Amino acid sequence: MRGLIKGLKELHQNNIMHRDIKPENIMLRENDSMEPVIVDFGLSADVTTDDYIFYRCGTPGYVAPEVITLNKGEKISPICDIFSAGAIFHIMLMAKPLFTGTRFEEVYDNNRKLNFNLRGQEYSHVDREAIDLL
Repeated sequence: MRGLIKGLKELHQNNIMHRDIKPENIMLRENDSMEPVIVDFGLSADVTTDDYIFYRCGTPGYVAPEVITLNKGEKISPICDIFSAGAIFHIMLMAKPLFTGTRFEEVYDNNRKLNFNLRGQEYSHVDREAIDLL
């Protein structure tokens, strides 16, 4: 996670937000390296732009709710990428997605509404500091 956050920080310092951070868009630099590299910038945007080519984008289950509900002409912050990193962190902790559903629409709706609960019995084995970080 540290490498991913470092990569996002570098992007954000260069006024770029990825807007589609998910496990499939994180690769390792070399076969024997654990250094992550963020790939697939097809939905990325310049933070300073006044209009996005794709204003609602990203992958349900990972995308920040403010991106899902964005209206044409509105702006978002690069912090949306950090939300996506948190969704990945949840998978690493729990071996399951943060937003669940049996259909695409259900996952999308749960994601949009921030429908999740980190206080259930299934989280009782997870260190409190990890839950706080999440």
